[in-house]
Amino acid sequence: MNEKPTVMETAGQMALPLGVTWGASFLCTMYGTEYPILSVLGTALPILSIIQLYRMLAAYRRLFPSVSWLHVLRISLVCCLLAGLLTDAVQYAYFLLLDNGRMLSHLSMVMQSEEYRQAWEQLMPDVNMEEMLQLMQSITIRDMVLQLATFNIILAFPFSLLAAMPVRPPRIRKEEKE
Repeated sequence: MNEKPTVMETAGQMALPLGVTWGASFLCTMYGTEYPILSVLGTALPILSIIQLYRMLAAYRRLFPSVSWLHVLRISLVCCLLAGLLTDAVQYAYFLLLDNGRMLSHLSMVMQSEEYRQAWEQLMPDVNMEEMLQLMQSITIRDMVLQLATFNIILAFPFSLLAAMPVRPPRIRKEEKE
């Protein structure tokens, strides 16, 4: 405990539970169309992951009180990026092994409903819904996972900031001062 671990070592250890939480959130979201309680859980898990990361960062700051807040933010960002990579692996495995076109068939069923068509025409009158449906059905697993990976990278920044922002240096007790 004399010397602090590197940013990558620390973030790597913190990223595993965070990535598992995000992967579980993704899976709950995918199966949430059939089981609404999973949809709620899929929404709650990312929020809980911010608290989870905050607690890990606060514990790190208690172990190493001399580190700056920017160091904690750097750990948080690297941790979120690594957790995003783990989530990308879960997403890839899901689409490759479990989905079998399920998501696209659900989307096409939703897009064929009259309410959705009316909303589509109001929001995007210039876009042909049939062409959009054909485009969605031609998307490969690789393309889908690349889009999700980009989304995960973009989400890493606000998640890491939200988790690191409240982390403060530990309070020094009166007994320790004297």
